[in-house]
Amino acid sequence: MSVARSLVFKYSLPDPATGELVALSFEEAERLLQKKLAEAKENPQNALWELARLYSHAKQQEKALDCLRKVMDLQPDLEHKAGCVLAMGQTMEQVGDYESAVRYYREAFGLEPLNTGTWYFINNNLGYSLNTLNRFEEGERFCRAAIEIDRQRPNAFKNLGIALQGQQKFAEAAHCFVQATQADASDPRSLKLLEELEAEHPELELEADLECCRKAVSVAREQRKALEPIIHRGWRKHFILLRARIASWFNSRRHN
Repeated sequence: MSVARSLVFKYSLPDPATGELVALSFEEAERLLQKKLAEAKENPQNALWELARLYSHAKQQEKALDCLRKVMDLQPDLEHKAGCVLAMGQTMEQVGDYESAVRYYREAFGLEPLNTGTWYFINNNLGYSLNTLNRFEEGERFCRAAIEIDRQRPNAFKNLGIALQGQQKFAEAAHCFVQATQADASDPRSLKLLEELEAEHPELELEADLECCRKAVSVAREQRKALEPIIHRGWRKHFILLRARIASWFNSRRHN
């Protein structure tokens, strides 16, 4: 029988949205970002980054990679270049090409980034991609390295749990899924993995941990829901965009 216990959980909340938000189609967003890129002239990095994210989410990885290569050419040092290579690996993950993702992450290792966040995600994402390829022992090593860099993030705990589960180390995997949920209960993925593990291995007696994790995830979900912004669609969206274009036109006339 499981013993009741108390666990400490944290959760992250998004920054409150400012201004009026509208839902854009892919074509509308691409058009706006291409216009922003054309206006950026000598400082196009931000516009290229935004275009890369748009193409990546739209599963147009070749266009995303092209933008990232252009950003990389503009970066002043190896640290920023490593961030670009990390993004290239993430782009390949999004289309399920994990072999290519692994190659990009290993390339990023060669740039030896010092930024903790960049170094964390290179290790974590390499571990995740290796797990997806069923190379669990290799994946475990990189997930543990990411945890050593930053124990406050949930990602590497979750991915370490997957690596351990793939090696039949079920109790250790369960502990990692709990740790991931403790690190950020607003990310429910580890709870789902813990529930699946408990269903497959009831002998682990995870009921007490599951109850704690479920409560924490529920609280985090409600807190995030309360902060969800209103996104305008239909005629209100077109009115807001028209108003923004008029304001932009007046500003450009004032500066000429």
